[in-house]
Amino acid sequence: MRLVPVLVAAIVFAPRTLGAQPATPIPAVPSDPAPTALVVGSGNYFSPIVANLDAAVAFYREGLGLDVQGAPGDAGANPALRAMFGLPDATLRWQIARTPAAPGGVEIVEISAAGGKPLERRIQDTGAVTLRLTVRDLDAALARLKRIGASIVTPGGAPIPLMVGPRPARSIAVKDPAGHFVELLQIDGLEVPTTTNVINLRVTLTVDDVEQAVRLYGGALGLKALNAPAFRADPPVSAFGHGGEFRVAIFDVPTSGLTLEFMDFRGIDRRSVKGRIQDAGSTRIQLRVRDIDEAIATFKRFGGEVVSTGGTALDLPAGNSTLKVAIVRDPNNWFVVLIEAPQAQ
Repeated sequence: MRLVPVLVAAIVFAPRTLGAQPATPIPAVPSDPAPTALVVGSGNYFSPIVANLDAAVAFYREGLGLDVQGAPGDAGANPALRAMFGLPDATLRWQIARTPAAPGGVEIVEISAAGGKPLERRIQDTGAVTLRLTVRDLDAALARLKRIGASIVTPGGAPIPLMVGPRPARSIAVKDPAGHFVELLQIDGLEVPTTTNVINLRVTLTVDDVEQAVRLYGGALGLKALNAPAFRADPPVSAFGHGGEFRVAIFDVPTSGLTLEFMDFRGIDRRSVKGRIQDAGSTRIQLRVRDIDEAIATFKRFGGEVVSTGGTALDLPAGNSTLKVAIVRDPNNWFVVLIEAPQAQ
């Protein structure tokens, strides 16, 4: 029996699981939250907003080989959930795609009857989000993606060679039907205890300024930094072909197995593409927080805003209890679902 809406259920009941280090898909135990950290966990890795759920499901299931089970969820009889999105009159449908090799998954959300418009972003544009998949067989995945007519981003349309540490690798970038970037990476010689093709997932947000993202997500929200970001030149050949220099800040989300990456660029034409949550090409992520009002105030101090109806946290019925939730737009134009962690009994 479903106790809470699927759109938030993964956060509330997600078990402690194994995740992945940012530099390699070998599993590692996620860290425990710091006692004073605002963020104490997460749910699904990646939640793309799309205009056509069926087309998106075909991309993630037939193209990428993720598991999609069950019928789509529907918020038609759930006004509280629509209010959380700040879209009381919209139509919301969703399905979740997963791989058994990693925690979390892809929560695909179709929003209609809300005046949404498609967003167009390049990888270097603020607000672009990339789902990065490590796969066992890149050629098999690419063949499936071509059969369903997926849009290939990589110049020349073929995987490019690169090195991941001492290991040779190949990579290619594509777009899902709503314009979200997906990069597929195959690393030679990996030994992983699974037969599924997708063996690791990560999420990268292109931001205006990595240093500001570090102050917000590390300093203010309390995520654990896993590296010291520094600019480096694009390799001679890139899966995205962007050129210029870039840097990446990597954070561990406690108890979830999730790493978040924030990337910015210099020496290249860039722009900020602002969208609304109902616009195809927008992206959500879910964070469980110790104090939702404090988390909202933190995002606001950094230029974020609440998009939920009323501009504040809302009560969302969840079985025999109630969750306190809100969706905020972060300064770099992705949408963060905040869910207050229940008090320990």
